[in-house]
Amino acid sequence: MDFAIKDFYRKRETTYSYTVMIILVIAFTVFLINFTSAIGFNTFITYGYENAYYFSGGIAIVYTDFTTLVIVLMLIMAFAVVVIVTSTLIITKKRDIAIMKALGSLPRKLYSFYLTEAYLVFIIGFIMGAIIGYISYGILSFVTPFFGIFTSFQIDFIYTPILFFSCLAGIYVVPGVILRKIGTQNTIKLFSKDIPYSYDGSKKFSLVPRWLSLIGYNFKMSLINTIRRKGEFKRYLVVFTIISLIVFTLGLGSSVLSSSSQEWITKSQGRDVIAIGHKHVIQNYTSMYSMFSNPEIIVTKNDIDFLDPNYLFNFSTVGEIGNISEIEKVDQRLINFFDTTELDGYHFLVDGGYVIAGQQRKASIPIIGLNTSDIIQNFEMDGTYFEESDPIYMMIGDGLGHNFFDYPLDQSMRIDELGLGHSFHISGVLIDSFYSGFAGYVDLGVMQGELNFSSNEINLLLLKVKHGEFNNIVGNIKSIINETLGENFSFVNLNTVFENNYDFLNNLTFYPALIIIMMAIISIVSLYNYQKGNILEKAKDFLIMRAVGSQYKSIKRILFLEALYILIPSLLLSLGIGMILNSTILLYRTYLPHISIPFFIGGILFVAFLIFNYLSLFPILRRIKKFTIKDFEMY
Repeated sequence: MDFAIKDFYRKRETTYSYTVMIILVIAFTVFLINFTSAIGFNTFITYGYENAYYFSGGIAIVYTDFTTLVIVLMLIMAFAVVVIVTSTLIITKKRDIAIMKALGSLPRKLYSFYLTEAYLVFIIGFIMGAIIGYISYGILSFVTPFFGIFTSFQIDFIYTPILFFSCLAGIYVVPGVILRKIGTQNTIKLFSKDIPYSYDGSKKFSLVPRWLSLIGYNFKMSLINTIRRKGEFKRYLVVFTIISLIVFTLGLGSSVLSSSSQEWITKSQGRDVIAIGHKHVIQNYTSMYSMFSNPEIIVTKNDIDFLDPNYLFNFSTVGEIGNISEIEKVDQRLINFFDTTELDGYHFLVDGGYVIAGQQRKASIPIIGLNTSDIIQNFEMDGTYFEESDPIYMMIGDGLGHNFFDYPLDQSMRIDELGLGHSFHISGVLIDSFYSGFAGYVDLGVMQGELNFSSNEINLLLLKVKHGEFNNIVGNIKSIINETLGENFSFVNLNTVFENNYDFLNNLTFYPALIIIMMAIISIVSLYNYQKGNILEKAKDFLIMRAVGSQYKSIKRILFLEALYILIPSLLLSLGIGMILNSTILLYRTYLPHISIPFFIGGILFVAFLIFNYLSLFPILRRIKKFTIKDFEMY
């Protein structure tokens, strides 16, 4: 440890740079893991929201799958960066190792010296990065509520330890193997550093490099430098492929998720919908929609008895509302909380067998009676609507489908208070924002009959209004309600709660946008470190070029091209791998984007990386201008 600390400080210009790289990547990764946990996307954490149903339906599952994919890619990237940085650190020590071997140091001692130094760089980088990540997470957790995103302060104890111990193991394996190989090499061969001692400068280029070298002098020099340092080229190719893959997945996934989820919420609630009912009914009905995006709102059977006689009315009482020309559709509904039980069902497997699905779960949930022919919403769903006056089938929300059933379309639900425990088979699972998807839908006539409502009473009436006509009919609706139902009844425009839920999903795109910014910073730093890596080995080349009249502009182009040879294959690899990952994990659940979208995102990435590449050259060129003959001294 004493040797590692002294060598860490003695070569601080190199070790500090590597440590900063690790700090940066670990800070971003730790921040991302914990921020993801805070907004409810960590499947390993149980959240104690007042609203236990908050964001737990089908839309949440798609977002959680997407986020888990991004976290896994970030962990892989952080692991790769740590292993590559520590491996590069070991390779830069080859001359030191050669001298120590010549002086009689045992290979085992050399192994322990420099592996300890690699661990020292990692431990310092991880601790400082974790601290910065946690501080950043704490600051942002206070800011996000202003963007309409609710957070619960959560510390992750799964992903972060996995990252730490996997990096410990990775350093032992990869840099450790490199050290063991170095320990068995001839002392003279160790002076080659990252350029293979067997490199033959007279060897002709293969087909593609030869074709590129014919373009011009700058291309030829950049190809020579890349081939000479093919080890470093391969290491940074891995880093940029993962970075490109993360950004590509974020760009494609966030755009697809945003458009798909907003379309689902629009179909689930609908725009320009008015709810009419008793003031207590419509107040609680509105809150039950707000539960989708607000974990602090919850409505239970203890808060309201929807079947209170004071809340019931007959549609014929307000039937003249249907004559208003600005109203497109009238949807009668009867809502109440009921105790329900999950019933077993047979799920047939692809291979011809079957399993008995069901765990007899119980819950008190809202059940809504409606006529499917009059339903205002155009739900996204698995399965089908039940038929009119169907006493056998019902539909359920996606929250119930994913959390209350094993295979919902093969199972049934018993509603205990209806007619000796009326059982309904599940005909369809709706993507629904009402009660966070934990609601059931049955035929209105069947529900009224089971409750012995001889006068066809309802407690809720929904109106679909032509767009932009709400203000023109407010007076008529208010007048009809006051004259027929009384002052205790009112109406509410559901657009406000719809916009809140819509904005909630829209604000979730803030999260991937934040990661893309992080990836941009990591990309610039990585490009800088790639250009800076072993810059002294190229110093002689640059001085000779300057001596024979080359301009700094030519050197700049050579460095630019060297990075370009990494960026192009990494982008192509990320495009292919990204399409496979997204189509396997994400896109099969959502609306498929146009085939041009992935290539458009790839084009944006290419332009962005070109800019990052160009920006990373300025500090490198400033250093090159200061090169002198002293830079060729071994120490």
